[in-house]
Amino acid sequence: MAPTSLYRGLRTATIIGLAAATPIALAACESKSDGEGAVTVTSTSDACDLSSTELETGQVDFAVTNSGSKVTEFYVYGNNNRVLGEVENIGPGLTGKLGVEIVEPGTYTVACKPGMVGQGIRTEITVSGEKKQKSEAPADVEAAKARYLEYVRGQVDGLVAQTETFTTAVKSGDLDAARAQFGQVRTFWERIEPVAESFPDLDPMVDMRWDDTEDGKVEFTGFHRIERYLWAPQASDVGEAGDQVAPSDAAQAKTADTKEAIAKIADGLVTNVKTLQTEVNKPDFDFETQSFVQGPQALVDEIAATKVGGEEDRYSHTDLWDFAANIDGAETLIAEMQPMISKASPDLMNKITTQFGEVRSAIDALREGDGYVAYDKVDENTRKALSDKIDALSASLSQVPGIVLKK
Repeated sequence: MAPTSLYRGLRTATIIGLAAATPIALAACESKSDGEGAVTVTSTSDACDLSSTELETGQVDFAVTNSGSKVTEFYVYGNNNRVLGEVENIGPGLTGKLGVEIVEPGTYTVACKPGMVGQGIRTEITVSGEKKQKSEAPADVEAAKARYLEYVRGQVDGLVAQTETFTTAVKSGDLDAARAQFGQVRTFWERIEPVAESFPDLDPMVDMRWDDTEDGKVEFTGFHRIERYLWAPQASDVGEAGDQVAPSDAAQAKTADTKEAIAKIADGLVTNVKTLQTEVNKPDFDFETQSFVQGPQALVDEIAATKVGGEEDRYSHTDLWDFAANIDGAETLIAEMQPMISKASPDLMNKITTQFGEVRSAIDALREGDGYVAYDKVDENTRKALSDKIDALSASLSQVPGIVLKK
């Protein structure tokens, strides 16, 4: 499902104010804040310490301070390991605020993820008290979210179909065809990352990078494992920079990336995207309202946090496909919320529209044929200019949740 003309018209810096949480609560990152009444969380390279693990039902606020040397994330997980809330990209010395509405008593899990990789450092929390009613979002927000879910379902249908075609080419040995399809097939996934990432077990199996494997201790699966097979690392690719291939990664590729092994990875990838399709097509599937209203900024910040440096597609350098897809998804979300934003702040809506156009133009300037130039061919000045436009757009999008939820 391609974005309409409306959708089209419409980090290197640390992200300020990103979270996917409750239907009503908002989040922010600040240089210093304890948050009165909040559970304080201290994240280091090897610990995730909470001031309390005994909580009450209702609104629960967390103030997550990064006392480590790596950028960290903080997650709250509910039943079936579903993400109830998250605050990402908390730089060293910064504090991220997260509000989560927990309406049922029980045992929950929180996790700090130093380096933003792996399963994180997990701690159980106990929530007691009476079961409560979940706060309701405004009716126009719920209607927009319902429309967006139909878009998501269409994208997942496309993802399944294209993944089957892609993996068939991989398994049959038609590697040139598979290489040509790699950027396009991932477009469907990248457009709907806020929804896909709400499945914390499924998401890494589909989209993990080598960094998520704990240097090979966790099995490397999904799109990027197949990408490594299709673009086998060369000696000139190996290094310690974010967009280079780690020595341990390259060494494993030499022994592990056989045709037989990759065929199993391909089959697993198809199984996992079909599982995602089954889940989002369930009649009772619900996407957290806070994730919906935070979605545009989350998608844009995906580029700044893990893509603009070339870390995402480090073997194929097809990163610009991902950039464009993230912008597609963010524009789609904003299009659904446009009436609400325009009513409350027409100047902000006009600014967002203009900034989307500027980012889109910068990406389109790097088109080549039916796709994009290899990202390793994009010079540092061009990357910096694109990053600056993305940061400016992110700052504007950070105002959307408060406006849409009338906070």
